[in-house]
Amino acid sequence: MNRFTKTATTLLLILEHSIALHSQNPGLIITDLQHINTAIRSDSCSNRQLLSNRAMNIFLSEKIGTYLTGFKDVSFYKNSITFNAATGEFSLIHNLFQAAGVDEPVRSFNTIGVKANAANALASAFSDKVFKNELGMTINRTWISRPTTVLNDCTEKNLMDGKRGLILKLIEEEIKRKDADFIQSLEKIPQGTLTDAAFSRLKQKLQQDFYAELKDEFSRKFATAQYLELARAAQYKTITTNWTTVNVYLPIILKRFVTAPSLSSVITDKKNYGFELSVGHTRFWETKKLGRLFLKLETSLYLNNSVETHSMKELNYDQYRTAGGEDSSSLSSRKISNIFLGAYRNFLTPAVKFKLIYFPPSSHIGISSSIEKNIGIYKALNLTIGIPVVLINTMGAPAANFEFQVKYFDISHDVFPGKKLGDNISVNLTVGVPFSKIIY
Repeated sequence: MNRFTKTATTLLLILEHSIALHSQNPGLIITDLQHINTAIRSDSCSNRQLLSNRAMNIFLSEKIGTYLTGFKDVSFYKNSITFNAATGEFSLIHNLFQAAGVDEPVRSFNTIGVKANAANALASAFSDKVFKNELGMTINRTWISRPTTVLNDCTEKNLMDGKRGLILKLIEEEIKRKDADFIQSLEKIPQGTLTDAAFSRLKQKLQQDFYAELKDEFSRKFATAQYLELARAAQYKTITTNWTTVNVYLPIILKRFVTAPSLSSVITDKKNYGFELSVGHTRFWETKKLGRLFLKLETSLYLNNSVETHSMKELNYDQYRTAGGEDSSSLSSRKISNIFLGAYRNFLTPAVKFKLIYFPPSSHIGISSSIEKNIGIYKALNLTIGIPVVLINTMGAPAANFEFQVKYFDISHDVFPGKKLGDNISVNLTVGVPFSKIIY
């Protein structure tokens, strides 16, 4: 390679290096954050925006996340698990939302997951209980409205604007310090046996990775600092939002029941594809003086059956044989421990459910109540009263959710006309744990 070619190659590498630096320099990261701050500060007091979109995502994540009992509940975390002791259902949910920008609001997202009757599977393995094939996938789609903030007066917005400006100034200084330290360290990397072209590409790659991480780190830090300041000072009167969710449960394995119309009949196997489709709408209020309130309305449609609506009589093997069951030898040979007597059928059941959850101000313990009406062949009216408890981590975010419930089954006496209300009371515990990162 002659001297002219070497000089041209060196100049080209320097030019490429300069372009890479210019396109990724910390000034652009700072400028992006400044634009976010300026847009909020320039808004009139009537618009009532206190936080950046990303900071509001964190606010909603922590406030909405104080109630998590099942796969239908909304969570802004990437993953969550729930368990219901009454039904034995365990669910694992994964959120598919991917943020596309520095300050993107969460307006909709999809989740997928798996739901199984884990408690029944364990009981079946160590006792004579019948195994229920309850394993399926869940698919949810959620649409969230833009949060609305109501202020006591414009002083609250001015104060938050000032605090946000101070937060940004501190972040700007930290970005510049980190950039200076990085440039100094980059210049000390030895070239070794690398050619000039290879060494230049190495530096460019290191710069790209560094500035991408720097942008992500400080956009998160800017949003988190805003949220923490608002949560600490509560410079607002009310923040409200609402969301609508479509939930689908699709079984992977069919439910199977061993049945017989009567003791004198031959046993038969029945199957049920217990899918469920539901649409729910939730209204949310967070107020400084009154606390936090959720109002939920849900309509659902699911494939029901005679066994799970208590329309058939359940007998274990010994009871069936003692009662004179004609096909006890078949039960014995197949090692089946339970049988259901009566007319079996599958049918659709619509249902409507209304739920209220309330947390007093600054409290981690609340109260909830729900009423559910099933319609059609199965007409059960059920009532649940609960005490939700949320445990927080060192940052004040929900770490685990518990709800202790008292359930009143069939309060209208449609399923069991001869029973008293006290005969249908049961207690339950639900657990919900969000984990991984927030989807913002």
